[in-house]
Amino acid sequence: MDGSRRSRREVLRGATGAVAGLGFAGCLDRIPVLGSGSTPSVGPVPATATAFATADVAALLDADPLRALLDDAVPATDVNGLAAIVEGQVGLDPREIEQAVGFATPAEGVAGAVIDTGWSTTEVVSAIESQNGEATETTVGGRPAYTFEETGLTVGTLEDGRHVVGVGGGVRAVVATDTGSNDAVRPAVRRAYGRVPSGPVTFAIDATAAGERTIDAITRDLPRFSRDVVDSVRFVAGSLSTVGDRPRVVMQVTGDDGTGARQLKEYAEAIPVLLEQRVDDEVIGNALDDAEISRDGTRVTIALEGHDTVQPLINAAVQRMLFAVSPVSLP
Repeated sequence: MDGSRRSRREVLRGATGAVAGLGFAGCLDRIPVLGSGSTPSVGPVPATATAFATADVAALLDADPLRALLDDAVPATDVNGLAAIVEGQVGLDPREIEQAVGFATPAEGVAGAVIDTGWSTTEVVSAIESQNGEATETTVGGRPAYTFEETGLTVGTLEDGRHVVGVGGGVRAVVATDTGSNDAVRPAVRRAYGRVPSGPVTFAIDATAAGERTIDAITRDLPRFSRDVVDSVRFVAGSLSTVGDRPRVVMQVTGDDGTGARQLKEYAEAIPVLLEQRVDDEVIGNALDDAEISRDGTRVTIALEGHDTVQPLINAAVQRMLFAVSPVSLP
């Protein structure tokens, strides 16, 4: 990486601090009206959700090239080794999950996930009890459920047998959406989700919903105009997929209708810098140098393709996920 590129990156950090900050923080709440387009179904995600992601776990684990990415990303072992550790500690093999959908409304402290697996409710509750203490039986939306007072976690089931876990009312929101009592996630968000290439992992974020506290946190150490970048972004969406036998990560940022060409050009040039800044990894920075960046109207698309290019991003994502949610201790 030459000195001119480094200098350019330093200059662009101010413009990018906002975009990746929103993407990684997942904070949002107002959804703009977009033009016509497909609105794919994403399952019982409530309309109040400001960010959601879907994962076809079976497809991820089925074969290369995506399975190889995950194996290389797990610290000190591989997917099978991690699964054995988890099963040894909580009694469940995570490879048995078929599909999962998760959502969050961070401003309200609400989050939830729907998990499609062959596990029984008793097995799920017992696994959580092994890490979070004894559960209390209750009902949520007329469905049997269990709460864990120490963590605020609730576990329930939908009528079709899928498991629901959540905090801050997340389970109640999913159950109500599944039964039709609540509206599902709004079409504008689903359209953003549907624009990126379909793949085993896809997400969408309504970036216009970030509150003042979130914007302040993201832009605290960045130039003042970073706030303008935040205010101009409507959606961030992305996916992990394949092209032939090559893995691909695509992220798309949609600006508002008043966003000028110059600012969109700044997005296109600065988003890779922002991602590097947020994960603080020179290897990721080098990989992002190979990103293909394009603009179509108010949308900027960043695409990375190939194992060596995509691997550093998957490493960062897996390690952050394990740090945040895993109850297990890796060797």
